[in-house]
Amino acid sequence: MNVFNIDKETFLTERQIEVFLRREKGETLAEIAKALGTTRSNVCAIERAARKNIERAYRTIKLVESLLYESIIRVPIGTDLYDIPGLVYRKADELGIKVEMSGPMLLKFIVEQCGEKLRNREVLREITIGISSDGNITVL
Repeated sequence: MNVFNIDKETFLTERQIEVFLRREKGETLAEIAKALGTTRSNVCAIERAARKNIERAYRTIKLVESLLYESIIRVPIGTDLYDIPGLVYRKADELGIKVEMSGPMLLKFIVEQCGEKLRNREVLREITIGISSDGNITVL
């Protein structure tokens, strides 16, 4: 079940989502065109528009992040959970910002916010952390 009202809450049309998902699953343009009763060139155009809209949405998010936060930290896959506070504190120190959380509080916060991105102590999916000028930390 889709929780979004596609027409009003995303940059993608229902058709773009369908084509995008089918391509991500490995279907060919010809297979999708046949299933949708259209041409390969039309499916290609729909996919291109979907990817363009996804890229625009991504760039919009990055712009908003840069406006709201003094710094954005991207914690890469494979990072040890216990290394994350050091990354945050070093970046905050570079910027002259005092982080409002202690190390243990920051670890607890990250685990609570990113549990599905962690296994044991390893980062499984990139974690993005924002540091505001007043020292507040946000997981984006």
